[in-house]
Amino acid sequence: MKGDTVLELKNITKIFPGVRALDNVDFSVKEGEIHALMGENGAGKSTLINIITGVFKQNEGKMFVNGKEVSFNSPRDAFNAGIDVVHQERNLFPTFTVAENIMIEHYTDRMMRRINEREINRAAQKYIEMVGLKIPPTKSVESLSAGQQQLIEIAKALSSEAKIILLDEPTSSISVNEAEMLIGLIKKLRDQGISFIFVSHKIEEVMGLADAVTVLRDGRNVRTPGTGEISVPIKNLTREELITRMVGRTREFQSLEMRKFDKADVVLETRDLRSVDSPKPKSFKLRKGELLGWYGLVGAGRTEFARAIIGYDVAIGGEQYVNGRKVKARNITQTLNNNRICYLSENRKEEGLFLDHTVRDNISSAVLKKLRGILFLLSPKKELSLAQKFADELEIKTPSLKQTVRNLSGGNQQKVSLSKGLAVEPEILIIDEPTVGIDIKTKSEIHRIMYDLTEKGKSVICISSDMPEIVQLADRIIVFRDGMITGELINTKDYDDMSKKIMNLIMS
Repeated sequence: MKGDTVLELKNITKIFPGVRALDNVDFSVKEGEIHALMGENGAGKSTLINIITGVFKQNEGKMFVNGKEVSFNSPRDAFNAGIDVVHQERNLFPTFTVAENIMIEHYTDRMMRRINEREINRAAQKYIEMVGLKIPPTKSVESLSAGQQQLIEIAKALSSEAKIILLDEPTSSISVNEAEMLIGLIKKLRDQGISFIFVSHKIEEVMGLADAVTVLRDGRNVRTPGTGEISVPIKNLTREELITRMVGRTREFQSLEMRKFDKADVVLETRDLRSVDSPKPKSFKLRKGELLGWYGLVGAGRTEFARAIIGYDVAIGGEQYVNGRKVKARNITQTLNNNRICYLSENRKEEGLFLDHTVRDNISSAVLKKLRGILFLLSPKKELSLAQKFADELEIKTPSLKQTVRNLSGGNQQKVSLSKGLAVEPEILIIDEPTVGIDIKTKSEIHRIMYDLTEKGKSVICISSDMPEIVQLADRIIVFRDGMITGELINTKDYDDMSKKIMNLIMS
């Protein structure tokens, strides 16, 4: 019956070596409800999700599905109980087709028999249409954009006919139009009785979509003073009250002052630069000490242009200048060593970090030659000193520098990635989507780190699809659309004014 509790967790405790990730946590979801699970990175959200989906087993506490106590030993157990999850990092087989990815859970028991591809394609088409994609089921997943791949993840969850779907930052890597389509779909499915656990750091998104919210802080439930209430109807909370529940204060960001750089030296310039993956010629200038924002929707071509600048994709036309000197970016190492330009990928887990190595190993990995001691061997003392320096400066929360990076929260992983980049002492830092999937407190900390770098004379390019972030942070904004630069704006820090101007450039 709609409105009944379909999932309930009581007194859940989870302990990892040296860390009490969850401490006596309660959580429940009703049928036909969109329930937001919020908190800062490290608050315990991911651990709770992993318990609900059978990845981890709790040390203490009980879980109930439709009133019946359950104990999951694997994700398959959760899947069979009608629970599915769409992760922030995509979990697809890149060489499989769209249909194969969507329907794979339905055919794992047929691996010893020939599978009817026509049957798979026909079955998958329904779910492709449900998420609003207009692509053939036979298309290879690796040829899709990040936003399209995320929607395939949603379609895959829908194909399982799950009654409880967990969405972990589902709109973090998709365009505005795709996000609006997805949100409309979630509401439609909610009205059909499907329950959603919605994890997001986007306050406005949660306020506009969720029916109720539960907040975790430091592995514990945040309760309403006086009543002890855990789950709160979203209509009973203001934006400021929700932020206070999450971080204990109402300010989301510190205001950054307006700065002008029109008379500062140009440290990086391109003139009609283009590459195979960024074929439309683009020209821009970056000045010393400037924090330059590159804004555009997913697929606008910002990352491809950045990769041409650093030599990941070698330019096939145009010119590039560093401090007035014409250069040819042939590869990433040459660009870093000769031109002092460092690029930090948006895909930190696959391209930026060694997840199964320690915090210390990751921070020192890019500068091992500088850390050699006697007989040119790596000096553990120098390595430890470097790692400790950045752990202190960037306030990386970790039990020790020997902690495996995979076990850190997303925000602290991003700080390790930043530390790794800063360790090479670049003069120009290009940071791609620096705060995707990061809580508001850590986001503010990373903004401050970037701003402080420019105060020390470094120049920073921040690539972001988060308009409030770009307006709050950048000194100047360059707008991208369809692989082109459509204009640039001096940032007045007036959000209403800047957002209108940016959207005009996107829509023009």
